[in-house]
Amino acid sequence: MNSATDSTKPTLLFVDDEERILRSLRMLFAANYRVLVTTNGREALEILRREKVHALISDQRMPVMAGVDLLRQAREIAPNTMRLLLTGYSDIEAIIGSINDGEVFRYISKPWNADEIRGIVGEAAGIAMSIEQSTESARAQSPGAEAQSLLLIDDCPETASELKALIEESFPRTFALEWATSLSEAMAILEQKNVSIVVSEIQVGDDDMTPFLKTLKRFKPHVVTIVLTSFKDSALLVGLINQGQVHRFLPKPMRRVLTVRGIQSGIDRSREIRSRPEIARRHKVDAPVKELEASLIGRIRGLFARAESR
Repeated sequence: MNSATDSTKPTLLFVDDEERILRSLRMLFAANYRVLVTTNGREALEILRREKVHALISDQRMPVMAGVDLLRQAREIAPNTMRLLLTGYSDIEAIIGSINDGEVFRYISKPWNADEIRGIVGEAAGIAMSIEQSTESARAQSPGAEAQSLLLIDDCPETASELKALIEESFPRTFALEWATSLSEAMAILEQKNVSIVVSEIQVGDDDMTPFLKTLKRFKPHVVTIVLTSFKDSALLVGLINQGQVHRFLPKPMRRVLTVRGIQSGIDRSREIRSRPEIARRHKVDAPVKELEASLIGRIRGLFARAESR
């Protein structure tokens, strides 16, 4: 190995309890990356403490430490490392954990397609390197002082009442609560208000909100999205990770402590992105498979163009 050349390559860390999978991954990536591998989650954490790793790609089901537990601890140890979950199981709790605890960039299913995984991991490593290179120039920026709004999209009056009481008690004077009971109402509020956090149900009346949440994230990654729902569908959640970069997945009925934590985390993330716009690249999304109709896409693009011009 040429150490001089290797020092300029992005570093990837793969974690899987099967040696044959690690060998396959090393062969896929060794030509263009510095590749580290381990079968042990605890060893992976030690590597993160001593090495600069641009992307961590972990399997979920491992005997020593589950992938979600590894990603959660990795987020604390190496927050700038991009985190991806690799698994062959549709484990709903793991998917929810990967959103709420690991804040994953992408969820990759086994068996993977070689070109697809190269593209996803390469994109993650490239984002990590570009953020690293632009950090110094971004430090002089600061978030604006404009009043912020939290937009709830839900047709349940009880949910709106509970969230209003929670915000008034736990987040006084932080932001105004706006409530929409349909996609059309949500769009109208987004056109008029400076929304930094969207809390949305999956199904609102006749409207499936998932294409909207995915499209919203494509045009304005600083808007933090939180899903508040009783739905538990693994394919839907994977899509919300890969195509929507949802920040948190919270259950219904609303659990006070979890909801407060989720909103506080959303506030912190929104402020972080506003103060360091370059890290919005960490939340870049895939194009959704199911698009909104063209008129709504144009409306979303237009409302954000007007907001930026102001």
